[in-house]
Amino acid sequence: MKRIIIIGAGYVGLTLGIASAKAGYEVFFIDINDCIVNSINNRCPTFYEKGLKEGLESYFDQKNNIAYLSLSDFYLENKNKDSIYIVSLGTPLSSDKTALLEPIENVTKEIVKWMNEDDLLILRSTVAVGTSRYLLNTIDGLKNISFCPERTIEGKALEELNYLPQIISGSSIQSQTIATDYFKKITPDILTAETLETAELVKLASNTFRDLNFAYSNLLALIANKFDVNVNELINLSNFRYERNKISFPGLVGGPCLEKDTYILAQCFPDSEADFIVEARKLNEYMALKAIKFIQEVNKSINYTVLICGAAFKGRPVTSDTRGSFVFQIIDELLNIGVNPTNIHVIDPVVTKIQPDIKVFNHYNMLKSNYNFMIQLTNHEMFDDKEFNIYIDKSIDHIISFWPRAKPLNKKNKSLFIGGVF
Repeated sequence: MKRIIIIGAGYVGLTLGIASAKAGYEVFFIDINDCIVNSINNRCPTFYEKGLKEGLESYFDQKNNIAYLSLSDFYLENKNKDSIYIVSLGTPLSSDKTALLEPIENVTKEIVKWMNEDDLLILRSTVAVGTSRYLLNTIDGLKNISFCPERTIEGKALEELNYLPQIISGSSIQSQTIATDYFKKITPDILTAETLETAELVKLASNTFRDLNFAYSNLLALIANKFDVNVNELINLSNFRYERNKISFPGLVGGPCLEKDTYILAQCFPDSEADFIVEARKLNEYMALKAIKFIQEVNKSINYTVLICGAAFKGRPVTSDTRGSFVFQIIDELLNIGVNPTNIHVIDPVVTKIQPDIKVFNHYNMLKSNYNFMIQLTNHEMFDDKEFNIYIDKSIDHIISFWPRAKPLNKKNKSLFIGGVF
């Protein structure tokens, strides 16, 4: 079995590394972040995901380092042997919303210096279509490259890696064979894409489809609000035993993938026919501003208090990932209109820090104050607790919810339910 070296020990890299170690592979991580490297070597993840800590403690030798700041550091302690190098870096966007290739290109050039003849480079990062072939054609010494898209959901990644079909592509039969043999030990279902470009498109197509679906739901929510219609009821009635409809429920659409992948797909096809997918993304980005506009309409004063429910970009499954979370936009907008940062509190079950001067609580029983406004950004199970609803009724003047529940809250005061009017 080839050794697995994962470059980028974030959400994608660390979960895949644990799944690989569980399958019997010798696994190492490379990351330029000191805190991440030290934490992994102490068998402690830097983010919350069910099963991560247990996996680091169970499937890795507790005595030796398994994370390094560079490949050079790694090879000072380890011998060169046949390996699979997996690049799982995040994909930053430039100011014009195009994917930046330089980080992946630089990492690939470094990896090639250490690759043996039969080694394989797997790209797991989301990239613009044509990136894998560009690297193959421009970097001397790169022979075997596969693009194998990551498609797990945060909060259930370790579970999904066991059963989600893995899509394999390769620059050669040898590349496809090595990648297939690797992933077969992790999951039973392997699908082979005919080209590198096909596999690159799979990730972009999947996430853009979801983004479009959510944008349509959010548009329905805006239309439903205009006519005093409960959009959740509308969608339930539309979907019930009607197989042609699979309309999603509305809500905020963020996260490290959906906030970027539509732009990357549009970058690959910059024709006017693709304009509608960018407009759908902009609609999803606009939704959070509805909360600020509502607050300004209700209360012209800035001396009010705000409770924000949910800091991670989603609530189910639970994650501590705040990348692409609307909590930052909401806080920035509140500060812009003059709200004192000490009057802004956040509650989230696993996120512990947002930014200076903003208090974060991990449970509603820690809240001692009354609030003029509550903004519910995510659907954590905690926010469905009966006791939490009792607290809201007693302590909150106005509710702004992107995840309304089955019954109205706080009827006596004006509220805004983005996901439906009650």
